[in-house]
Amino acid sequence: MAEEKRRVVSIDALRGLDMVLLSGGAAVLWQLCRAGWGNEVPGWLAQQFRHAEWGCGFTCWDLVMPLFLFITGCSMPIAFSRYREQGWVRTAWRVLRRVVLLFVLGMVVQGNLCSGEPEHMSLFCNTLQAIAAGYLVSAVVLMLWDWRGQLLSCLLLMAAYWALLRFVPYDGQPAGLFQPQNNLAYYIDCTLQGHWQDGTPYTWILTTLNFGAITLMGVLGGGAVFRMRGGRAAAILAAAGALCLGAGCLLEYDTPLIKHLFTTTMVLWSGGWCLLLLALFHVLFDILPRTGWLAYPFRVVGCNALLAYLLTNTPGVGGRSIWGSIAYPLFRWAESPLLYECLSYGLLWLVLWFLFRYRAFLRV
Repeated sequence: MAEEKRRVVSIDALRGLDMVLLSGGAAVLWQLCRAGWGNEVPGWLAQQFRHAEWGCGFTCWDLVMPLFLFITGCSMPIAFSRYREQGWVRTAWRVLRRVVLLFVLGMVVQGNLCSGEPEHMSLFCNTLQAIAAGYLVSAVVLMLWDWRGQLLSCLLLMAAYWALLRFVPYDGQPAGLFQPQNNLAYYIDCTLQGHWQDGTPYTWILTTLNFGAITLMGVLGGGAVFRMRGGRAAAILAAAGALCLGAGCLLEYDTPLIKHLFTTTMVLWSGGWCLLLLALFHVLFDILPRTGWLAYPFRVVGCNALLAYLLTNTPGVGGRSIWGSIAYPLFRWAESPLLYECLSYGLLWLVLWFLFRYRAFLRV
């Protein structure tokens, strides 16, 4: 009961929105768009359902991963207020255990860990591992400093990553390169991971600095909601979000916005939208008295976000995910792609609802 009182509906709902999109909701929306426009979806709208090309702006789909890290941070002040009651040793053990489990699960989902073929495995290549890295950085900061130190750490991490990419040459290359597979962060990944690197232009090891930065944005945002819970918190979140968006626009004159590289420009821009979304959800679901029920469908998914992610992203049978391997035999009779996606995701939601009702949650 005490844990339930500590939960913040807006944070659970925002996590749920992100996971709904990532676990199949986006596919339903896409099929709705195709049905509405007769399979001739406008280009600007179609682009929102896929990642932007390298250095070519920012789409709604580009926000999904940063929001995942941000929401991880939002939950941390609430969780750590409980952990501190158990002592720092147990807290450190919880943090280490969670980091290791998330990292291993990331290898299961995207690193071919279960293939039994080491030459085809990738080490650091998945969103869960980015969350593990951001969580570790944020946990250390959260255990050492209050919100002022957390804010300063967030700014220093972004500044350090920006400065390293802009001013440090490598392997005979000049500093300041932001090209696919030709930049400092990618060079470090290839050097340290060797054949474990997954071959994509996404970067991970040095980029941990900015994984930690956006997770700390979530720590600061969640801390504001947890401590204040009201119009003042919403106003602070909205102002901080607008400030980040403005800073991102200004920095883009110097450093391109590249999601694959998780540049500081991208972190400021995506973090700004994350803060604005948290402000909106806080108003809708924590402050206004008659709209809280709207959060329920998202909370069902958000409270079991890890399970939903693993089911819909871990490879299964026939090139499909685990959930796809279950849903396809059941609903392959559906001639309409829209009907198939609705049935598939509807069944997944019902499974998560059943678990939610009986408080069965997958935790790490």
